[in-house]
Amino acid sequence: MLQNIGGDDDSNKNITRRVLLLLEGEWLFNARAFRKFRRIILERYISTAIPKKNLARFLLNDIIRYYRTIAVDYEFKTLVGPTTKPWATRLLKLVFSRKLLYASGLFSVAMTHEKNREQKVQVLDELFSLPVMERMACICGHGPMKQIAESYNLFLEAMENRETRIHLENLQANERSDPCYRELKDEGHRFNRELVRLLQHTFKECHPIHQAVLF
Repeated sequence: MLQNIGGDDDSNKNITRRVLLLLEGEWLFNARAFRKFRRIILERYISTAIPKKNLARFLLNDIIRYYRTIAVDYEFKTLVGPTTKPWATRLLKLVFSRKLLYASGLFSVAMTHEKNREQKVQVLDELFSLPVMERMACICGHGPMKQIAESYNLFLEAMENRETRIHLENLQANERSDPCYRELKDEGHRFNRELVRLLQHTFKECHPIHQAVLF
């Protein structure tokens, strides 16, 4: 995880393990060792020479790479791979849970602006120690998160309902007009719009995160 960030030896599996350890990792035992390792990874991403005004862009780029990688891999795993997996549930996870995790990474990196190197590491260490919804509320406030939370709860309720989940898992690729799937997918569009609105609301137009996620 530490030696191969980028380059030919940084496999999809390696990227996933490293980024997920940061964004949603939790310890089962030896909390101190886990937290120490997470901080070491952050220090690997954030150079001692980084200017105060800069975002932690090395980390930001890897978070973006992770999300785009799983989005591309979705097609392979559901349509092309040797053992195809249920497309609807995997797509809905991309639309909701994976996207929320990704957004929490972007918003967290945005908080590194105008902080020195030690402060960048510290703020990310503290934010990544929080569950995803708490992390977003810590950055954006509970009020602005209301619509995000409502949409996400609808997704969670659907995934926890055994009948709904089995129904979605049995859908064929040509059944995208299915009412159950369509309702959740449409909610996903609203969820996406709310995340964009939240980014614009939380960080002013001049904040470098807006350019950094594009270029």
